Amino acid sequence: MNFEEFINTIKDTIKDYLPEEYKDAEVNLLENRKLNTHYTGLTVTRKGDTLAPTINLNALFENYGQQTENNLASVMEEVASVIQHTPGKFDIGRVMDYDRVKKNLFMKLSAAEKNADILDHAPHIIKEDLAITFHIMLDQSEAGAATTMIKDQMLEAYGVDLQQLYQDALHNSPVIAPAQIENMGEVLGRMMLEDMKAAGAPAEVIQEMEKDMQETSRDNPMTVITNDRSTDGAAAIFYPGVMDQVGERLNGDYFILPSSVHEILVVPDDGNISFRELKDMVKEVNRTQVAPEDLLTDQVYHYDTADRIFEKAGTFAERKKQKEAEKGISADKAADRLPRSEKRHKTAEMSL
Repeated sequence: MNFEEFINTIKDTIKDYLPEEYKDAEVNLLENRKLNTHYTGLTVTRKGDTLAPTINLNALFENYGQQTENNLASVMEEVASVIQHTPGKFDIGRVMDYDRVKKNLFMKLSAAEKNADILDHAPHIIKEDLAITFHIMLDQSEAGAATTMIKDQMLEAYGVDLQQLYQDALHNSPVIAPAQIENMGEVLGRMMLEDMKAAGAPAEVIQEMEKDMQETSRDNPMTVITNDRSTDGAAAIFYPGVMDQVGERLNGDYFILPSSVHEILVVPDDGNISFRELKDMVKEVNRTQVAPEDLLTDQVYHYDTADRIFEKAGTFAERKKQKEAEKGISADKAADRLPRSEKRHKTAEMSL
């Protein structure tokens, strides 16, 4: 079954998997464009409904693969379950009343160039080649989060400007999705321990493994930055104080690697690896391990803890070179201003 057959089958038969109350519902296929992704969606809307979920049929088809009709039935049941568990009514005041909206604001991070067509109609803040966009958290549950993106028309209706929106999002994002900053070794260790527990490993083996991991995690130079949901967590790097907090943990400057829209990796700028090597690594990982809809950029960034500057690593390298050159010029000028006797003394000291 190809994709066209797949989506038409779902459209034509989805009502067979829904209760009687959906018999007169309107079923539509639509092209849905969101940050980082474009997909064919399915909506099923009953008369009087003000809210209906958009089912990503591309993702469903990818999971479905070339399986049997029995598996198609399970896909249909999954779609039907999502449709039934989404409230059909929605309080429009939750997205049009800014006093309510600002308490549910949060930020997402994406590649500016890749999403230029969406950003043309949405308020955003540019950080180098990255874009911070603003979203409203409508609902959170174990099944996921219901959100909507703020567009230009909405911002105009709110009667606030971009900077006010940005400041409110900076204030509220850490409340809705608190930042998590962990050593990569700790993250990998926790995942391994969870797998061991799920596999039924003895308690004493788990305890011993946990002790070993605590010791070895200190040797891992990478730090992971995300949020407590591990979804759209890359924006946490721009939460107030987070960059400085990471600098304190690492005792100095660091490189920032855009692992995905969900997380950021950080590596100390300690001279052990160049930003060019890191950039090659990011490109390779993006090409082989990151899903297109989760891709951020191939860039590597740098945070200067002394000057508190976030910038592309290449820009930092040039800025550092220029500062060193300026220091050299200043030293030469200072030497020129010394009396002749002091110049000879200075030259003698340097020769030693």
